Amino acid sequence: MKSNTSFFGLFFLMLCSQFLVAQNQEKNTVLSKNYCTEIGRFDLLIDNDEVAGSYLLIHKNALGGVWGRLKDTIMTGRWHDADGKGDIIMTFSKDFSFFTADYRSDDEPEKWYKNSWHGAIRPNSNNSFDFNNKTYRCE
Repeated sequence: MKSNTSFFGLFFLMLCSQFLVAQNQEKNTVLSKNYCTEIGRFDLLIDNDEVAGSYLLIHKNALGGVWGRLKDTIMTGRWHDADGKGDIIMTFSKDFSFFTADYRSDDEPEKWYKNSWHGAIRPNSNNSFDFNNKTYRCE
C-alpha cells in the first residue's frame, strides 16, 4: 500500500510540474523589435519585464548595449558603449513602434540628455528615413 501511495504522489507531482511548465511557457513571450535611430540600428528583446538590446554607433563603428526593467511602456536601466556608460530611461509608444530616451553618463551624473535618442520600427525596404525633422538610420 505504501508503494502505491508513493507512486501516486510522485505521479501527481510530475503531472503538476508539467502543468506549471506548460503554463509558464504560454506566459513567457519574448518580443523582438528592430528600430532605426539617429545613430544607427537598434535591436531590442523584451522578455516579460526584462529588456536587453544592442545598437550600432555609426560614427564610431562600434556596438553598444542597453538593459533594464520594463514597467508598462517605460524601461529604466543602463547603457554602455564606446562613448561611456550610464543610466537610461526609454519611453515606448503603446505598440512599441516608437521610443524616445533620456540618458546620462556616469562621468557626468548630474547632466541628463532629455529626449535625445529616438527610434522607429525598421521599415522593410529602406536603410534610412526622415520623421519629425530627424533622419533615422537602419544600418
